[in-house]
Amino acid sequence: MSDLENIKTIIRLFVREQLRYPKLLFGMLFTHPFAILFLRFLPALIIADILNRLSKQDFTKGDLWGSFGHNMLLAIALEAFGGIVLWRIVIYFNYKLEANVVRDLNRKVFNHLMRLSPSFHANHFGGSLVSQTSKLTGAYIRFTDSTVFQVLGVVWSLLFTSILLIHKAPVFVVLLVVFTVFYMSCAMLITRKVRRLNAEEAEASNDQTGQLADAVTNVMAIKGFAAGKMESDRFDDVSETARKATIKVMWATLKVESAFGTIGVSINALSLILATASIVMFHADIAVVFLMLNYAGDILTRLWDFSTQALRNYNRAFGDAQAMTEILAIEPEIKDPLHPEKSHIKQGAIAFKDVDFTHPDSRQGDTLFANLNLSIKPSEKIGLVGHSGSGKTTLTRLLLRFSDIDGGHILIDGQDITSITQDDLRRSIAYVPQEPLLFHRSIRENIAYGKPDATEAEIKLAAEKAYASEFIDKLPKGYDTLVGERGVKLSGGQRQRVVIARAILKDAPILVLDEATSALDSESEKLIQAALWQLMKGRTAIVIAHRLSTIQKMDRIIVLDQGEILEEGTHHSLLQHKGTYAKLWAHQSGGFLEEDAS
Repeated sequence: MSDLENIKTIIRLFVREQLRYPKLLFGMLFTHPFAILFLRFLPALIIADILNRLSKQDFTKGDLWGSFGHNMLLAIALEAFGGIVLWRIVIYFNYKLEANVVRDLNRKVFNHLMRLSPSFHANHFGGSLVSQTSKLTGAYIRFTDSTVFQVLGVVWSLLFTSILLIHKAPVFVVLLVVFTVFYMSCAMLITRKVRRLNAEEAEASNDQTGQLADAVTNVMAIKGFAAGKMESDRFDDVSETARKATIKVMWATLKVESAFGTIGVSINALSLILATASIVMFHADIAVVFLMLNYAGDILTRLWDFSTQALRNYNRAFGDAQAMTEILAIEPEIKDPLHPEKSHIKQGAIAFKDVDFTHPDSRQGDTLFANLNLSIKPSEKIGLVGHSGSGKTTLTRLLLRFSDIDGGHILIDGQDITSITQDDLRRSIAYVPQEPLLFHRSIRENIAYGKPDATEAEIKLAAEKAYASEFIDKLPKGYDTLVGERGVKLSGGQRQRVVIARAILKDAPILVLDEATSALDSESEKLIQAALWQLMKGRTAIVIAHRLSTIQKMDRIIVLDQGEILEEGTHHSLLQHKGTYAKLWAHQSGGFLEEDAS
């Protein structure tokens, strides 16, 4: 996407969000010109009339108030009304509009990120996404403030100047309009390089934030491997890159501002010389000259603000907003149907029919599943076994629609999972991942995440069934204990038991356990096994395990190898078959499947 197309996309995004609040937007746009008119232009007209009368001696000597009092009061009143009343109304509309749009942008980004696939999040720093979101909302504020208080100021000032002086000084008005258009056009062209450098600075800043978030999240690994110096050097590099990007923006900005400053000073000097010459040499009307100087000075000030502040804010805003705007344009890989069916999942019968799937990151033609067929009866307990890369976890991800298949169908209770919403599908599945992830919230909130309206008694019962209550009750704050980011304040086994309690409380017809006991010690595992068997009663269960001892009692064990089903049967029948499963069982060490025995 070109630079111009990026800018158009960003502006469309901002304006579209603003148009959701027409009363605030158009209220601000309607009030704004009147505020400028009353604050800057009408008082100057009155002052010009006073100067004209003074130059012509058209006043009563010794009676200052009688001659000019009413005019001065009117000028002060107009300026006060414009500056105190109307301008405050403009600010009110603008601030309220900004608050609403910033909230909506945050919601929009949050909801969009939640819809994007796990593969997207696997390839992006969480910290960078947070930074890009903040930059987007900050960019909107810069864009709006610069447009309202600087760009529109130039437009209205030029329009009022033209209306008030076109009959008195037509040549001046024409020259002023031409100069303003020329100046603003040149300013936008000259600052294109600054805009590009701002985008590079924003990217470097996002990388720096991402590296910081990555290091903070993995601080214990850094300490454990005594890698503080290495990580510090790594962060020094990205922070230095960000600093250099900022310095480049600074130098480019200074060059541009110097050029515009020279032009502005030159025009001011020329205006003063022409004004003085007009009065001295051509006996021009002093009131008209005053208005020319006053209005031209106002426009030049606004042009200076436009070139040094507004354009700088625009360049930074477009640079800051670019990354997240591009992300907002990404279509989610996994989409709900336009007209979803009502979910009929109750029993939990699962069928994979002629399923084809290739990992997006794999080499071309490197298919994992080809015409895979697998049927699981309601309430049947299935164990999945195989070396890393055999397709165990991928099978469960496809069932949960974390990824979509390339061909075939996946049915639950005869209903294609793509015909219902993802939320309806996942409400019917209790998923316990290999890595137990918790929110930085209380233990109570984490357990209740599977059933937000659960009672205190239900939460505690689920914790007891998961054998989590025995450590929760010993904590000073019990169920109100905050677990820390990703649950770092709890041990791996404690985190896993909280996650299992969450699954127990969810009470879904299908249960998927991906190495659910991997983080438990032997004693805890024995306790959890009993709880899991209680949990699996009356439910369809798919259990992935490298500890083969955890799946001995499954109704059926399926052995996968490179996406193919090699064997299936009970633990005893597979041992008697003396095939791959029997070899895996024989190769176990301490109850674990050796990963390098492929």
